Amino acid sequence: MIRYFLLHLLIILGGFCTQAQDDMHKGDMHKDMMVMTDSTKTCCTSCYQNIISAGGKYYFSPMKNTIKTLASNGFVLDETALEYQVRLFNLPKLFYYQQLGTLSNTNYVSVTGFGIKEDLKYDFIKSPMFMLAPYVELGGGYYRMNIAKGITSSSIGSVLNSQVENYFLDNFILSGDVGLELGIAFKIDDRRLGIVLNGGYMANVPAQWRLAGSLAFNDKVSLASPYAGVTLRLDMECTDCCK
Repeated sequence: MIRYFLLHLLIILGGFCTQAQDDMHKGDMHKDMMVMTDSTKTCCTSCYQNIISAGGKYYFSPMKNTIKTLASNGFVLDETALEYQVRLFNLPKLFYYQQLGTLSNTNYVSVTGFGIKEDLKYDFIKSPMFMLAPYVELGGGYYRMNIAKGITSSSIGSVLNSQVENYFLDNFILSGDVGLELGIAFKIDDRRLGIVLNGGYMANVPAQWRLAGSLAFNDKVSLASPYAGVTLRLDMECTDCCK
């Protein structure tokens, strides 16, 4: 009886030892596979994340139809416009649009706007110091035409001592543009300063000028125009990016 018990005990212990050896062997194979998998990863030496970028765009011929309508009624709106943009980290861009006018007789008009924009781009060149990329930019903002009548001069006193009429037309506008950017960068310690030139064409979803938020006119808001711009970027280096 004792011999029979000892024989079974030896068989059980032998099975445990065999299973332990198999588990150790499988563990070693798993570690080897992990090492092989890790060795196939490609880690870049450095990558950059935007801290702040700021720039502007010069529009050559926006608001063409609005300019004609205003001119036929004694108002002069500039044929060009400026847009200022700023981005913090990876947040959407904030922009401010400005198209000024010229005091004509007693009339003055200008167009301003503000909102947010975001771009989608494809880098042709994978270099941290050189940038070449086509892009698509989409945005939305509030645009307002400021109209003043009865201004006799550019002095504040003339406004206070005269009958000035001041009103505005406005609307919310969705816009989009396509373009190409070209830039170079300079490394400063763990930062990168980039200078980016860009150019393209912007258009917007058809919309009407409105008075008091509801009375729509037949005159359309047309931002369609070619443009050129420049942006300064300050980036922070990060070395933990892997592909």
